[in-house]
Amino acid sequence: MSKDNLDALLEEAEEKLEKGEALDEVETEHHGKIKEVSKKESVEDKIKHAKMEKAEEQEETEAETKENSDELIEEKKVKTKKTKKGKAKVRSKKYQELKTLIDAKKRYGINDAVELAQKTSMTKFAGNLEVHIRILGKSGKPEQLRGMVQYPYATGKSISVVILDEKTIEEIAKTQKAEANIYLTSPTDMPKVAKLAKILGPKGKMPNPKSGTITENPEKTKKELESGSTEYRSDAQGNVHQVLGKLTDKAENLIENYKALIALLPVEKIVSISVCATMGPGIKVQK
Repeated sequence: MSKDNLDALLEEAEEKLEKGEALDEVETEHHGKIKEVSKKESVEDKIKHAKMEKAEEQEETEAETKENSDELIEEKKVKTKKTKKGKAKVRSKKYQELKTLIDAKKRYGINDAVELAQKTSMTKFAGNLEVHIRILGKSGKPEQLRGMVQYPYATGKSISVVILDEKTIEEIAKTQKAEANIYLTSPTDMPKVAKLAKILGPKGKMPNPKSGTITENPEKTKKELESGSTEYRSDAQGNVHQVLGKLTDKAENLIENYKALIALLPVEKIVSISVCATMGPGIKVQK
């Protein structure tokens, strides 16, 4: 390139700088020469910029979509919660009226509690008087209890008691059914009964020495059970549920049955006691 042309280019560059214009259209080579940027390089740059812009737009779109999706999920959760709350069980007007007869903050003596349970029964038929007792150990864990209680008065609850002999054992093993309330056996027959563990165990009907269902005299135990003895046991939460008798029974009979049960339980571990009619509000009882 001649000196004149070089001077002309330099003057043009100076003019552009004075005007604040960019010098994108020129490029300096290793030997001090100046040349125009090729159209090919300019097109490639445009393609690169276009791709970058497209990628940024795509990222923004994906982020916005995710945000909207999260909002929809959160909104759906809120609606679900509202729906569940809306399905809360609503007690009948009669139940609400009967509940006003009970002071929810008060713990009643057993005499007053039985009287209230008889007044607050919602059924037209002769319902039962139920007692529910929560028992926890020192560590706060549910206490596991099981045993037999001989009520002084009949509870009106009929139970079926079966002695496990060879014939009965084979029948249960074959049918996989155990419909009796209580099964008894003798210590000598217990090895034969062991084959029924998977059937009777989950139902809570497997003979057990703690509950008195493994006995030297099964026939005698069966008569006692059918005449009023009842098995009690705590559930997984440490609750003992028992029927004390019919609401139409004399109050003193129901109270005596209650006392017979409480006498067998570790009073110091009892957390709460309540009685109620089969269909009626609960009444807290003093220990």
